[in-house]
Amino acid sequence: MMFKLRLLFAVMNVIYLPLEWIVLLIYKKPRCSLTPITKSLFTLSATTIAKKIREKEITSYEVVNEYIERIKEVNSSLNAVVDNRFENAIIEAKKCDEQLRSGKLDLEKLKKEKPLYGVPCTMKESIGVKGCSHTGCTLSRKGVKATDDAVVVKLLRDAGAILLCITNTPEMCICFETTNLVYGHTKNPYDARYSAGGSSGGEGALLGAGASLIGFGSDLGGSIRVPALYNGVFGHKPTSGIVSNTGHYPLSDDKCFQSLLCLGPLARYAEDLSLVMRVITSQCGCNLRLDVPVDVNELKVYYLQSLDRSLGVLPVTAEIKNCVQQAANHFMKYGVSVEKLPIKLPAEICEIALTKIISMENPVSLLNADNTKKDPLYELGKGLLGLSENMKETCIMMLAFKHNLFFSKSDISKYAKQGESIRQKLVNLLGENGVFIYPTFHRSAVLPKFSICEIMNHVYTYLFNTFGFPATHVPMGLNRDGLPIGVQVIAAPYQDRLCLAVAKELETAFGGWIPPSPLAIKNN
Repeated sequence: MMFKLRLLFAVMNVIYLPLEWIVLLIYKKPRCSLTPITKSLFTLSATTIAKKIREKEITSYEVVNEYIERIKEVNSSLNAVVDNRFENAIIEAKKCDEQLRSGKLDLEKLKKEKPLYGVPCTMKESIGVKGCSHTGCTLSRKGVKATDDAVVVKLLRDAGAILLCITNTPEMCICFETTNLVYGHTKNPYDARYSAGGSSGGEGALLGAGASLIGFGSDLGGSIRVPALYNGVFGHKPTSGIVSNTGHYPLSDDKCFQSLLCLGPLARYAEDLSLVMRVITSQCGCNLRLDVPVDVNELKVYYLQSLDRSLGVLPVTAEIKNCVQQAANHFMKYGVSVEKLPIKLPAEICEIALTKIISMENPVSLLNADNTKKDPLYELGKGLLGLSENMKETCIMMLAFKHNLFFSKSDISKYAKQGESIRQKLVNLLGENGVFIYPTFHRSAVLPKFSICEIMNHVYTYLFNTFGFPATHVPMGLNRDGLPIGVQVIAAPYQDRLCLAVAKELETAFGGWIPPSPLAIKNN
């Protein structure tokens, strides 16, 4: 165990937790400012809407226009959107409707080849959409537009999807808090005092507010799953390597970076994750069997409510532990094999989870978006005086990476070997029909200013980027403070279908996404 690192975070926790309590005491929960959802259209999944568009029960124009209006309604409160292509989206939707009215389209062929025909979606700023903001949300790239679509964007467009807008991220996607010096701070739709998460926080907030059908993010250590938790939606980190990273910014040729970074979907409805995954993995060359039904009665279910108490790592809250237990208990009703994870996760699991990310050859280069050499410590000093073009949080993260979080080469080698041993045990245990239910994070959400204090506590997500496993966050209701809670479902590599099937099963059992503002549905 890296005692210096653990002691640092233990001291931070002693200071941070009382400060958080004081802040919450001073700043009372604000009344919800989001406009209630008033149309039944917003309670339909993308899968259902795609079907209704094909069968001409509803027009693409109507869906796109209503979602644009919803985005405009909520974004003044959230600050989730940094760029939009609303005018082009309306034109594209009208073209979809015209082609359907012509009667020249084969509907069965359309369903197979363009399953997202006429369906709107949104995209994280780090993923290139031609003509839209692609700055990495860092000042030195302010005004930069993508010159081409990222590979995943091309696949979504080819499947008929219509891109509406681009959403906010932390600077260079480095932190778990969505704020930057270019576009500002994104708020949580359930409670504006709390973080929307990062780095896909803009996507999470927009989806949680009911203003997007399908969102798309990227995940280096939890950047899809944590915002999914904070904003009450589903988020899937795919198996490492099955979705192209081309067109993402920042991007590195470093093998560790490439293996950690995963692009994947967020959605309000579980079935939409499966739909999007079929689209974006269509060229991956792996037999993922996403169209093959999963029989939940044949599953093996393992669970773990938390890590053992460990220096510097905060305990999992009772409400999150209860979510894990409820999810496991649900499968017992089917007579499914359910048991506590039989593999012992060592006290050094945090160090093991961080080994790959600190093994990147030159992580500090992520600070140098303008190709100038910057020293993180110097930039941090400037930042404290308001003189740096980089966020203070970015500089702190880069400074930590520069010094390998106090890890020596022998430490990295030792933890890498331990990690590979645990990974192989999990692969063997889960096989082709096993899932692991586990916390996504130790609590429901954090206050924005304290996100930097929570780095060690993200071990629950870091670990499965390091291992390359697929993982899905599943919302399971709200806590007594009205914040979303849920669990993470993990499977062995290339068994994404199991995560997605379990997500859908738990959605049916526990309700899935719950809007942050009162529902006022009209039958229109």
